[in-house]
Amino acid sequence: MAHPSITDASSITANVILDVGKYYSAQQLRTVQAKLSGAVREIRYLTGGNTLPGRIGAQLNLEQRQLLQDAAKLIESVNTNIKHAKEKRSRTEEHAKRRQQARYAEAKRVVAETYPLPCETLAQLLDVLKTLLTFNRAGVLNNGYSPQGFNVRLREYLSPSYIRKLIGWPSPQAFWKSTAYSLRNEFLLTMEHEISYDDGSSILERLYAVEQKVANCQSSVYLCADEEETLRLWSQALAPSELGSGR
Repeated sequence: MAHPSITDASSITANVILDVGKYYSAQQLRTVQAKLSGAVREIRYLTGGNTLPGRIGAQLNLEQRQLLQDAAKLIESVNTNIKHAKEKRSRTEEHAKRRQQARYAEAKRVVAETYPLPCETLAQLLDVLKTLLTFNRAGVLNNGYSPQGFNVRLREYLSPSYIRKLIGWPSPQAFWKSTAYSLRNEFLLTMEHEISYDDGSSILERLYAVEQKVANCQSSVYLCADEEETLRLWSQALAPSELGSGR
């Protein structure tokens, strides 16, 4: 039985490359492919032509030049299979991208239906803040704030030192309403990303898991006294504003 040519990298199939390079993207495989192609060109410069590398390579003996030519063929063989692996990985990535886009579109729709959270009346604004405090306490928001830290953040917006920094706002109430609306939008984006994450579960299953986490938290502590006080302070601060007059 004839042995395979030494210049044929038959053992390095596209599947082998994808296995050993399971954490590498199609773009990274493309970069490897380009580097190996460059190596082949450089080797061939040494084995012929009238360039300086070619003139230097001409000083090698025949066996040495043949060794370089075989090396170039071997690298080319490896590179061909890298190309096939890159194309497979690219198709896989494109499929995953389309799947994630579809999941995110569904998550966006589900979140909009589940959490409309209007921000027009005082009661609606307070409901938004209450929702944020509750979900943050349950560890769903992942905003880097502890329950106490997030509560302090909401209080800071109402502090006299913060209000003195406001420039260009018609009133502090207009700023507070806009802030509540921005916090609402951050919450919705967080929920969209949370339930669109693809762990094999459906969008509704991930939504249920989030809501169950919040429900479990509420069964022990709904809102602490400090958080209830924060809501009272926001209610007091926003009461004089005409909430229907726009953001």
